[in-house]
Amino acid sequence: MKSMTGFSEASLNKDGIQFKCFVKSLNSRFIEVNIKLPNNLKKHEGWIRDLIKKSFARGKIDMDLHYTSPPKEHLKVSDNFIKLVKQNEKNAKSKGLDLVGASYLDLVRLRDSIQSDYVLSETALKALIKESLAKLAKTREAEGKTTNADMKRLSSKMQKSLNKIKRMEKQNTQHMQKKFKRIKAELKLSNKEINMNEVFSSFSKADINEEVVRFQSHLDLVTKLMKSKDLIGKKLDFYTQEMLRETNTLSSKALIAEIKNEAVELKSLIEKMKEHAQNVE
Repeated sequence: MKSMTGFSEASLNKDGIQFKCFVKSLNSRFIEVNIKLPNNLKKHEGWIRDLIKKSFARGKIDMDLHYTSPPKEHLKVSDNFIKLVKQNEKNAKSKGLDLVGASYLDLVRLRDSIQSDYVLSETALKALIKESLAKLAKTREAEGKTTNADMKRLSSKMQKSLNKIKRMEKQNTQHMQKKFKRIKAELKLSNKEINMNEVFSSFSKADINEEVVRFQSHLDLVTKLMKSKDLIGKKLDFYTQEMLRETNTLSSKALIAEIKNEAVELKSLIEKMKEHAQNVE
């Protein structure tokens, strides 16, 4: 089981410049990808988007890549840079240009201007992106394990509540029978004066066995899905919705307070599981 929630950070140092890639993932019904790249790397957005979609099936994924000089490098001008500036200055003067000497601040500004147009090679960029996505996948898997453990706890509690309801099924039917006999005695009705079709219909409406059986079937399928390594989020969401529907019907048909109380407990557990299901890939 994999969660859709996760975060990762990967970095790369190249020629005194630090590249950082942040990836954040949230739950979504489908796969949504938002990518923020520096202007000089925007041409790579296509294959990065495709790579993300191949790596993940669901989730809202935001990727932000930027680069900067490390703090200790902010005011540092390398010897190679100074040497390059002098060579170009000498070359310009040899062609008759009269140049004014550059100050230290001018050198820092020139360095930053050049770095703002720095283009990372596609090979290095791919390595950075893949590392980010691999770390994101691990955080989603870790979150998924936690979710799986809690869903197992919830399903176990559901089974206990359902078992209690099963044991009270007969009492529910007997309650209807006693009610019928009491009304018949109070009104002093003979069998000929009673519409048996309506009586049977009333008994049928009080029978919760069908809802119990269907709920058990859905719960068994959910338990099986939690052991699967496939994408299960949408299926879990569907089955929790079906379990909620069966519980509502069961509660409306129940005649004794104990069953209604267990139905309320089931609804609470289902809602918690449904929240998990909406965050599972």
